[in-house]
Amino acid sequence: MTGHFSDLMTSTPSEAPLRKPASRARIFLPAIALAVLAALYSVYWYVMAGKTREFLETFATEHQSGNVAVNWGGLAISGYPYRIEANFAAPAVSAPNAPEDWSWSAQSLDADFLPYSLNHVVLKVGGEQMLQYRDATNKGGKRHTVRVTAEGTWASYVNLKDAPFGRLAIDINNLVALKDGTAPSTGQRFAAGRLQFHTRPAEPAKGSPAADVSYDVAIQGNDMALDNSDAPRVLGPRIDIIAAQARIRNLPRTVNASPIEFGRAWATGGGVVTISDMQIKWGPLDLWAQGELSLDAEARPQGRLEASVADYAGLLKVLVKNKVISAKDERIATVGLGIVAELQGDQAGRVRVPVTITEGKIFLGPVLVAKLEPLF
Repeated sequence: MTGHFSDLMTSTPSEAPLRKPASRARIFLPAIALAVLAALYSVYWYVMAGKTREFLETFATEHQSGNVAVNWGGLAISGYPYRIEANFAAPAVSAPNAPEDWSWSAQSLDADFLPYSLNHVVLKVGGEQMLQYRDATNKGGKRHTVRVTAEGTWASYVNLKDAPFGRLAIDINNLVALKDGTAPSTGQRFAAGRLQFHTRPAEPAKGSPAADVSYDVAIQGNDMALDNSDAPRVLGPRIDIIAAQARIRNLPRTVNASPIEFGRAWATGGGVVTISDMQIKWGPLDLWAQGELSLDAEARPQGRLEASVADYAGLLKVLVKNKVISAKDERIATVGLGIVAELQGDQAGRVRVPVTITEGKIFLGPVLVAKLEPLF
């Protein structure tokens, strides 16, 4: 015991292993690296922000005249460090040389870019929007003004290489549009709880010609309402939902600021809309359909849809009430569709029936239910 204790007492600190002091450079190296990276990123961000401003100003200068004119009251660039945000005051776009002589303006527009991907932009429209245009379908060309307010108007656009137009998504919440009026009591009013629109280039079908330009489109509107004076008397002013997924084929390869001229070029070029899924719940009409549509020589929709209709008996009664069909036609159609429903074995109260659109008339099975005017 005594000897062991003495050994401990006589050991010196110099015999313990020594630790080499840590280098101060190693301690501060991560912080120095982060500071350098932050400085480099800051330089990159400001360079890209400057290029974004230069691109936007050049674009506006090049589009002060011609097919489409673009301008704004003020432009500010912000958003550091996460994004490049272009804030436009009083943006405006117009097409004075188009037959419609249309223009669009808003109180503000925010365009957000990612610093590392300027091909993708997210847009947010603020305040009241105004669309003005001339009615080019009638002689005299009366001008119209549509004022639009919404709780939120967003759009996302992705530019795609080798595509005439990229990928676009639009989402609008609680929209109110007033045509040719300044108060809810004047003009034509349209309201919607939500409107959505999506489009992207379609994958080319096997064996399709290279010139064929097709786009997949999805649209949906919920909780919509028309003024009673503008609503079809059969369907009424309330629309629960209109939704469709379709492919628009044979689009013309042209940059055209006129919707009417673009539509005419599409129709004469063999334009076709292939609807894969369409749903409409509007008053007494509860319909699902798929099929193909095009435009006839007078720019009226034409084609055939395979449809499924709920409560067809109730719909026929509304048609009789509004003197669209006679009571005799109602009885014949009710019996005929009832037999068809039993043969189809549909327990949900729906009946599959063709919808034929020809010469400006819409037929639900054999029954004429509506007439169509030319689109342009």
